[in-house]
Amino acid sequence: MLISKKVFATLKQYPVIPALWGEQALNSLLDIPAAVISLQFGSIIDLASICAKLHEDYKAVVFIHVELIRGIGSDNYAVEYVKQCGGDGIISTKPSLIEAAHSVGILSILRTFIEDSRSLKRAMDITRKTAPDALDILPGPVIPEIIPDLRSKLSQPIIASGLIKRKEQVQKLLTAGCLAISTSHNELWALNKGFKNKFE
Repeated sequence: MLISKKVFATLKQYPVIPALWGEQALNSLLDIPAAVISLQFGSIIDLASICAKLHEDYKAVVFIHVELIRGIGSDNYAVEYVKQCGGDGIISTKPSLIEAAHSVGILSILRTFIEDSRSLKRAMDITRKTAPDALDILPGPVIPEIIPDLRSKLSQPIIASGLIKRKEQVQKLLTAGCLAISTSHNELWALNKGFKNKFE
């Protein structure tokens, strides 16, 4: 998708993705630049208004974690609803929702948890089958150890999430080959102000 190339090019400039867990986090964005925002709260009642605010105030691409939005199911209708509410893409652990995103024409990020070699193999198999636009891996600190395996099998950009709390971790993950880091720690969001295609 052409839009994904544009989105991921912008992420190279602003590689920290604010992960918003609630209204307080939304209010913490302030003037922090962001290419992408990960929306992980809301309901069928307020989803459209939250998306509109993020687009208007921050001009960011909004990915919605479908399973964390109250009142939304886990089927093709849920993905269509996300699109109608203004979501630019979805984040999901469910392969069926990644495939649904393709059918409705929005971006998709497959979120996967790596616990051992078996879960790594399963993640790579699902990624090859469903072809998401990017792969979101938790916990982030494991990625430097497994990225050679990922790169040998997959072409999708890698996003690191979970247990990323320090600036040094962000630097290590970007150096290891991650496109971006998604975090709920708002002190790390401000790192985007110092990024211009390199870590400062």
